[in-house]
Amino acid sequence: MVSAVDQKNRTFTINGKQATRLFKVTDKTSITKGVSTAAMKDIALNEEVSGAYLKNPDGSFEAKMVRLGPMDKKIVVPTPKPSATSKT
Repeated sequence: MVSAVDQKNRTFTINGKQATRLFKVTDKTSITKGVSTAAMKDIALNEEVSGAYLKNPDGSFEAKMVRLGPMDKKIVVPTPKPSATSKT
């Protein structure tokens, strides 16, 4: 979840289970919301986010892909069991 956003410096912060991380958004960062393309201005406080990042040699994080909104819940479809039909 996004805990801070700096539109001017194009960064956002998330509080993780083990650490707080600051991510830099660049012109190469792919941002989506649902099935639509989004932009840095769409990243907001308390927004759920997921994605991918690159850790730079200086220890900073560069966002490569950002998905805004709740993560899709996978629907588990049970595998049909073979029926026991007799052949006559």
